[in-house]
Amino acid sequence: MKFACILLTMIWFILSGAELAHGEPVSAALFGAAFASSFAGQLVTLGLGLAFNFGVGLIQKAMAKRKAKEQTRGISFELQVGDDQPMSFTLGKYAAGGRRKYTGIHGEDGRYFVDVIELGNLPCSGVPEFWVNDEKVTVDWENPNPNGFGYPVPDFSSDGTDRLWIIYHDGTQTTADAYLLDKFGSEPIRPWTSDMIGRGCPYIIVTARFNPEMFSSVPSVLTEMPVRPVYDLRKDSTNGGSGSHRWDNPSTWEPSENPIVNIYNIVRGIYYGDEWVYGGQNLAAFRLPASNWIAAANECDVEIALSAGGTEKQFRCGYEVFCDVEPLTVIEELLQTCNGRMAEVGGIFKVLVGAPGAAVFSFTDDDVLVTEGQSFNPFPPFSDTHNGIEATYPEPAEKWATKDAPARYSAEYMAADLDQELVVGVEFEACPFKTQVQRLMKTMLKEERRFRTHEFYLPPIAWRLEPNDVVSWTSDRNGYINKKFFVVRVVGRRSFNQLVSLKEIDPSDYDWEASEELPTVVGPVKPITPDPQPMTGWTAAGYIVLDSDGNARRPGIKVTAAADLDDVKNVWIQIRLKSSGAVVFDTGASPYGAPYEWIFSGQWTLPNTLYQARGRLLPFTNRATLWSAWLDVTTPNVLLGDGDVYLPGMVEDIQEFLGESTEWIRDGLRQTMLEQKRIARLSLDNDFTAYTDRQKLRTELTSSTEGAKAYALQQITVATGPGSAIAQSITLLEAEIAGFDGAILANANAIASLTTTVTVQGSSISALSLRVDAVEATIPNLATASALSSLQAQVTSIDGEVNAQATAITALEASYNSVSASANFRMSVSAGVDGYASRIGMEARVGGSGTWRSASLFIDVPSISSNPTRVAILADQFVVTNGTNSENPLVFSGGVLRLNVANIGTVNTGRLLSTNGKMDINLTAGTIEIFS
Repeated sequence: MKFACILLTMIWFILSGAELAHGEPVSAALFGAAFASSFAGQLVTLGLGLAFNFGVGLIQKAMAKRKAKEQTRGISFELQVGDDQPMSFTLGKYAAGGRRKYTGIHGEDGRYFVDVIELGNLPCSGVPEFWVNDEKVTVDWENPNPNGFGYPVPDFSSDGTDRLWIIYHDGTQTTADAYLLDKFGSEPIRPWTSDMIGRGCPYIIVTARFNPEMFSSVPSVLTEMPVRPVYDLRKDSTNGGSGSHRWDNPSTWEPSENPIVNIYNIVRGIYYGDEWVYGGQNLAAFRLPASNWIAAANECDVEIALSAGGTEKQFRCGYEVFCDVEPLTVIEELLQTCNGRMAEVGGIFKVLVGAPGAAVFSFTDDDVLVTEGQSFNPFPPFSDTHNGIEATYPEPAEKWATKDAPARYSAEYMAADLDQELVVGVEFEACPFKTQVQRLMKTMLKEERRFRTHEFYLPPIAWRLEPNDVVSWTSDRNGYINKKFFVVRVVGRRSFNQLVSLKEIDPSDYDWEASEELPTVVGPVKPITPDPQPMTGWTAAGYIVLDSDGNARRPGIKVTAAADLDDVKNVWIQIRLKSSGAVVFDTGASPYGAPYEWIFSGQWTLPNTLYQARGRLLPFTNRATLWSAWLDVTTPNVLLGDGDVYLPGMVEDIQEFLGESTEWIRDGLRQTMLEQKRIARLSLDNDFTAYTDRQKLRTELTSSTEGAKAYALQQITVATGPGSAIAQSITLLEAEIAGFDGAILANANAIASLTTTVTVQGSSISALSLRVDAVEATIPNLATASALSSLQAQVTSIDGEVNAQATAITALEASYNSVSASANFRMSVSAGVDGYASRIGMEARVGGSGTWRSASLFIDVPSISSNPTRVAILADQFVVTNGTNSENPLVFSGGVLRLNVANIGTVNTGRLLSTNGKMDINLTAGTIEIFS
């Protein structure tokens, strides 16, 4: 595909002929006549075979080029996609949009996007420059990414993290890129294989890390190519120059922006190794006379003063050559950058740059053959007359966009043209140099005003004249005295008379002064974003936090910001200790709104301490904002007081909890046990008449001997009825002894019951499982002992409101005379529409006659999420020890916590007293007292 242009070339020159001419500008005969009998000659005929119009000046040549615009591609820096693109390469300083060859993603969640872009089809060594998303960027060529991503682009780094990397291969590579092989070598559908080398093709690999604020889409990359090395005959000691350059050794070549040097390379042929790519083929060096071409190249390198100081070379060029464009078209673009002309004379190609030289032939009216026809055109048609010139060129500083150069108008010319404004537009596609364009425009306009053209015959003595020569004519008939004319064309006749076409010239048209330079305004092309918004109205001051009674309780900090700012959602606030710089408070969750002040206090807030605070606005959009300066702020000297030991209401809340928990494990436990015993005896006292089907298995034994009785019952009952079912197993044991008077001397009983019951009545559903084991022994009027263990699980649903509960109870009690001792353990859990709760309680209690002593432990997770979970211990003394080292226990007794040894980082306290009363440090009052 890349060499499709070769096939097209072959077809063209086979079908085209070559016109023989003695001497004229490069035309259909250019190269062709000299080589018509050779394959190479026919190829050059194709490459450079566009006819010049007779007698044209610089503007006419530019206009003719524009009329033939369909043969060129014009300026385009858009990224191309697909393989149906022609080969290309750059000359001089120019940019290339390139052709996308591969894309892929890798990394966690596909966070890295990789774009492979081919930039041409000839090696181009050097260091390129890049535009990314309308922004000229720099590449850190000194610090490659350790993972092989390439070289970072600092312009797209944030918070110390790189997000864009570029790798440049200059076309001399001999192996596939290791990074692409590593990331995409095993890609199942479109792998990057080891034979994807891109020999001779410079290309870049762009890796972008996902960041929606930086990359709203795939990054757009435009590459400013390095100036490609070319052969410069001025530096070849074997070809009329001086130096090491050799035509057959590209390694000796150097980068050049000289348009004549680049044209020379096109005319002789562009090759990759031994493979022809573009332009002429096998064209011998003698056909491009060194003296002529060296002089033209040197003229391009003449230093021209600039209005801002310094100099620049007179003529430079930059262009991207597409191989499907006629070589002559490219040469014309390059000639336009140096006011150049090129002609072919007998197979020899010569160029002229800038102002024509001295006259090489002088003649008078007597030398003009009156026996032959002649013509004189003093003025062109009014439509071909111009008194102003406008031009466009690619501006590198504006991402190579086509830019208007400062227009040039001539009041003198306009007055001569009947005050009509006649402006011509010219395109300089191969001249990305703003001041050079101005020089070219001036010369074009002035040279075009040299209207006079002549065509007549001169005698054979004029046979040495060639196109681009200058002649001097003294004519009484026309009023000329040594007037200079430019030889446009020379045609020899069989009589050896020479038909010459002449156009008047003035070498001063090519003069330039730095003062003639007009200002060129170069505007920014990068995205216009507002400057980062600073934090305004930022203040910081100490603040005293009061309680409901107006008492100072805590030190704090109040910060403020400017009011009524647009597009601000929150305020990001940071507070740090000035002494250490440690940030103690950091939040971006403070909503922005009236009164535009925020108060902060917490465990980090120490009294009478120097802090610093800064703020930053957080907008709804992703625009940038700036931090304020760090402002010093000292907190008020608010110390802990009596009310700070316990938070308000804490003691009362704890007392209420302990009272309710104690009632739950005492009276609540007693009621639960009575209810469970009632259910356990249900089958004994109930004949289940409410159930439709009833079945019972009962075993009963009785024994009695002289006041002693023993009774045993084992009963299993099942019953069902409409919406209800019950199954129960109960074992009851009783024993007693009575005296002669019938009074009970002692009794004992035991019951073991298992009960399951379910009921469904309308929208009410209930399921219950219960196990009760209870034993009791009594000597009436003396002592009693009992023990009970029960498990209960119940689920109810009433009108869709579901509640599930489970309870486990162990209760022990013993009494003697009027004193009793009890130990209770109870666990309960619940879940339902009212929430979820869990509670464990245990109590040991001894007493009687209104005097009781107890110790208890409660673990509680309430159903209301706003209420705290608790572990509460109710005892006269609480001791913590590891059992092996009891010398330093933690003891809470009599409302006082005692601890012999403690390692404490921070102590918030109001007063410190020594145990012997010798020292009193009152932190609240800020006093220290020492007593003897």
